[in-house]
Amino acid sequence: MKKQYEENPFEDELIAKQWINSVEGEKEMVRDNESYPKLRKWFDSTSKGLLIDIGSGQGVCSDKINGYSQYIGVEPSSFLVDRAKELYFASNRNFIVGNAYDLPLENNSCDQAISLNVWFHLEDISQASKELCRVLKSGGKFWIHTANSESLEAWKDFYINPKIENNKMIGEVKVPVNNLSNNIFYLHTNQDIQKAFEESGLVVDSVNKVWKIDNKDEMFVIFEGHKK
Repeated sequence: MKKQYEENPFEDELIAKQWINSVEGEKEMVRDNESYPKLRKWFDSTSKGLLIDIGSGQGVCSDKINGYSQYIGVEPSSFLVDRAKELYFASNRNFIVGNAYDLPLENNSCDQAISLNVWFHLEDISQASKELCRVLKSGGKFWIHTANSESLEAWKDFYINPKIENNKMIGEVKVPVNNLSNNIFYLHTNQDIQKAFEESGLVVDSVNKVWKIDNKDEMFVIFEGHKK
């Protein structure tokens, strides 16, 4: 029997619209000032080819980097995929409904893989890591930017009355422009994420924490690596 995975809040039309409004209304904040520049710096250092964006949302990253021969954005929310096609359609870009646990690509087909703020939404990081490894070519590079759960107390400040049960935090979350009615934050440790990558056949070349608020731990962590 096929394993049933967590519900994805962004597959709800209301939450998808809230996310679209927030991302597109956010200007000169953490994405523009921190996340996209770091993505561009990494991507510019890699050999170009077929790039997969896991959890691509409405496709913003496809427009933040240049030089790939083909970009494939995989996103579970049909609402966000439709918005990506509306905003960022190009002959070398393809936006597909799919998820990190069963990527709709052939084995050993991708030169690079990226994922921006998705891994903390995933319950089964082991399966996601196996799929990442499966689709990457030997020597293919990956860049995974996700929430740093070591900053849990700081992340709690972004939630309104968060509920923590087992290994996840659930609730309404404050994001730029407007709130998201519901969001799920799985509390994987950085060590657990790295272990899942390595057990799947991936090599983690660096782990860097970024975007510090006041005297608290950095809010995000970036894993860079390659397939053996």
